[in-house]
Amino acid sequence: MKNTTTQVLFIGNHSTKTIQDIPLETLELYTTNRLVYNRGEVIKNIPATIQLNDTQCDFNGNYEIDNLTIALDFFFQQTLQSNQEILLVGDPFELIFQASIYALLKENPNQIKESVAIPNSNQQLTVVLLYPATIEFENLRKEISQLIYTLKKHKINTLLIENHINQASALDNILYYLNEDGIKHLEHKIKGVKQILGHTALA
Repeated sequence: MKNTTTQVLFIGNHSTKTIQDIPLETLELYTTNRLVYNRGEVIKNIPATIQLNDTQCDFNGNYEIDNLTIALDFFFQQTLQSNQEILLVGDPFELIFQASIYALLKENPNQIKESVAIPNSNQQLTVVLLYPATIEFENLRKEISQLIYTLKKHKINTLLIENHINQASALDNILYYLNEDGIKHLEHKIKGVKQILGHTALA
């Protein structure tokens, strides 16, 4: 299966820290973007911001999933290139990563199970979940059950880098093999990477 993914969006602190250990020649295979949340400083009257590369947008709401999803939905419409396949990389425990997925899939995080999945012809997604460093697998599945439900609902190809694996090394391999062969059989080529959802996931 030929790869058609052209953009990679690294979301959140864990993700942007991980890419520091990925070789530049691997990153140059794609158009890469970095999305982070910057906390404001009340005393210095500095507002919190959402930042995509060098573009910032003030974020005045509480740091909650609902507010982030609404803000990111608008922000992505203004900043992300449409009609291209995107690989999302992030820690599923980070709110900004969860909200990014809800925003890109046009989901209300309070009405996930009540709404019907509407295909978004302008954006095709693949997701790589980095394993949170401070949580056990049993607790992880419980904490991100709604996020997993959403990805399954939209049939999003989703890869998980397991806990015992060097996250940067595995991500480097994912980006390399994805560029070479596409996502099919990717989990069989990289130790510690499992496809947990999507069209090609094993039952």
